[in-house]
Amino acid sequence: MFPSNAIYAIDARNHGDSPHTDEHSYDHMVEDLVQLYKTLGVDKASIIGHSMGGRAMMLLALKYPELVEKAIIVDISPSTGLGTSNTNIPLFLQSMKMIQISPTATIHQARKLADEQLARIIAEKSLRDFLITNLVKAEKEGGHFRWRINLEALERNFNTGVAQFPQLAGRKFEGPTLFIAGGRSDYVKSEDVPLIKTLFPNSEITYVKDAGHWVHSEKSTEFSKLVLNFLNE
Repeated sequence: MFPSNAIYAIDARNHGDSPHTDEHSYDHMVEDLVQLYKTLGVDKASIIGHSMGGRAMMLLALKYPELVEKAIIVDISPSTGLGTSNTNIPLFLQSMKMIQISPTATIHQARKLADEQLARIIAEKSLRDFLITNLVKAEKEGGHFRWRINLEALERNFNTGVAQFPQLAGRKFEGPTLFIAGGRSDYVKSEDVPLIKTLFPNSEITYVKDAGHWVHSEKSTEFSKLVLNFLNE
């Protein structure tokens, strides 16, 4: 069962329903989280994040350990390296900007057309499925389709703000930390383990068999059990 606490699902800046901004880095995302803590009146919380969100949560724990009870980091490491899919993200963002869809299309038709166009560049179906969930119809703007994510800001800041994890000499988070990685993913490599253990000495790393980068959706039952067992310890 879920722990008896409130659960908040957060859209990062330039994502989902959160505001768009020209600046996008892990430091900015962490300060957004700190402000959210204050707005909600939260003193301390257990945190979870996947991929870019996982790195934002790692940095929050390292910079503000007093705010974090436990941390769960999903298929990402604090190394400067990236998984294979991530190295192509600038190309993916450019491809998304090139999508052409008639405003008369239904949302189902639009997402099907977007998937067909993106398939020329992005072979991984699960990644395309994730990306096209961001395609929405702007009813108040002539009915055309738009992307909820800020493509321009993410593309412009990718190499300096997203691809590179900040190096924080001497900082560590000593609270309980669980890294959940996909067994078929290359985002958490064996060579990343020493750095993980240095920054998060009270951490454990679990690989979910036959899961890729989207471990939480590909193996949702196993993922949920790992998360709940860790939070309930």
